[in-house]
Amino acid sequence: MKLKQFIKKIKLIKRLVFGGLISANYTAFNINPEIKKTDDVMKVVKELSHKYTNLEDLLSDKIYKYLIEEGVILNAKMQHNLIPTSGFSVLTRLLTGDATYTGEMNYWALGSGSTAFTNASTQLNTEVGRGLLDSTSFADNIAYADAFIEAGDIADATYPEFAIFIDGGAGADTGQAWSLLITGGWVKSGSLYIAGQYSFTNA
Repeated sequence: MKLKQFIKKIKLIKRLVFGGLISANYTAFNINPEIKKTDDVMKVVKELSHKYTNLEDLLSDKIYKYLIEEGVILNAKMQHNLIPTSGFSVLTRLLTGDATYTGEMNYWALGSGSTAFTNASTQLNTEVGRGLLDSTSFADNIAYADAFIEAGDIADATYPEFAIFIDGGAGADTGQAWSLLITGGWVKSGSLYIAGQYSFTNA
């Protein structure tokens, strides 16, 4: 990692973490399988997904209702997730100048297990498939991670667990678990768009 990038990342993490709490939230959208990640309408879906952390507010949004009527979005579910010790450990390392990990979220993973996660968890119960995140970004005290899983990327099924990894690789269970989530049963039928939102706030 270049020195300027590392220093910039340290300053950002210090601003977000010191004296704060992290609220982690995921929204999963079932998307019409004819829609591709490069279609302009997905920019609208992305903006919409970053706007809300409450499902009722999302469902009452006029743009969401329009996208439902037009058959772009088929449905949406929202859950809050666990950030395990492995995720916080990456942050504390960066805060103290340890560059073992980049701190960048880069892989998503879906799994078939349903055992509840704890702070000590480091991976999914049973990982089934994974892929690179499509985008990560931040705005002030909020970090975002977005994954568009197209129809052919992974089999259509019900996925009870989901994760985001820092410094992950293509192999299963690689990387440092940043977030682990029991989804309540996300059903992938066609395309699935998953938007993660992490809000850093004062205690």
